[in-house]
Amino acid sequence: MAVETEREQLDPALERIAHASLKELGDIRIDDVLSFIDRGIENMPSYMDLYRRWESQQWAVGDLDFTLDRQDWLQASDMDRKSTLWSHRLFFNGEERVTSTLAPFVWAAPSPEIEIFLSTQMADEARHTAFFDRWWHEVVGTGTNDLTELLAEIRPDTNEGYNELFYDRLPSTAQRLASNPKDIEAFVEGITLYHIVIEATLALTGQRFELESMREMGNTDRGFYRGFTAVARDESRHVNFGIKVLQEAVREDAPRFAPIIQKTLVECLPLISNTLDPPDPRYITDYGHSESEILQFAFDSLNKRLRAIGINLAA
Repeated sequence: MAVETEREQLDPALERIAHASLKELGDIRIDDVLSFIDRGIENMPSYMDLYRRWESQQWAVGDLDFTLDRQDWLQASDMDRKSTLWSHRLFFNGEERVTSTLAPFVWAAPSPEIEIFLSTQMADEARHTAFFDRWWHEVVGTGTNDLTELLAEIRPDTNEGYNELFYDRLPSTAQRLASNPKDIEAFVEGITLYHIVIEATLALTGQRFELESMREMGNTDRGFYRGFTAVARDESRHVNFGIKVLQEAVREDAPRFAPIIQKTLVECLPLISNTLDPPDPRYITDYGHSESEILQFAFDSLNKRLRAIGINLAA
């Protein structure tokens, strides 16, 4: 893996987003946050640039105020509550799943720079889990203070694509790396699954549409909007890292690594579609979107990441 040490240069618009406080993130659009990922192949930040970006983008779950969010919840319709719970169950459970499976990726890191960045990501994923834990307690309310019990209570139980991704493929890949940290092919497969399928295609798509819906309703002063935008900014940093790792792998040995990336993606395509499919279409349509629109955004995003990596889905 190549090692880069130059400090990244951000244009003024990205600089503003990069250093926005939680309060200032209420004025930031999710599409502007996602622009960090789309800076092009030649502008990819180095691993240490991404580390420095992490240092400058710290935020605390305890600094968020969910007072207005709680008022909204109490006044919400039954359908609005069901829609919100469906989305937030997927995110809350997913954040815990990725937190619990990331350590073997750190052990398998092929360079110290990659190890350093992945260590910061572990802290991010734990913070995202704590964010949803606090939202659930202070906005929805729950009878338990035990996180294990709460996760069991909110676990999505009707989505087989989600279950396969988060309870089968991701733990299995992490176990392969734990068993043999020098298995670089398992590492490439894991980065594809973790950073490209789960974060770049699933998570950022869901974040984009939920945050845009909140903006359209004028709810950018809510604690959830600010916190979830901070989560998305963290995720954009993770996705840049994943693109860079896979880009370097393909450039180093395309015949070896490109088929692994392609195979993983092809196997996950139906799981992506299944996960984004709500149990009730009104969970999406009531907010002015369609399932086809959301899927189109997800797969357009995936194709942009693949172009940056230097491959496509064809064998």
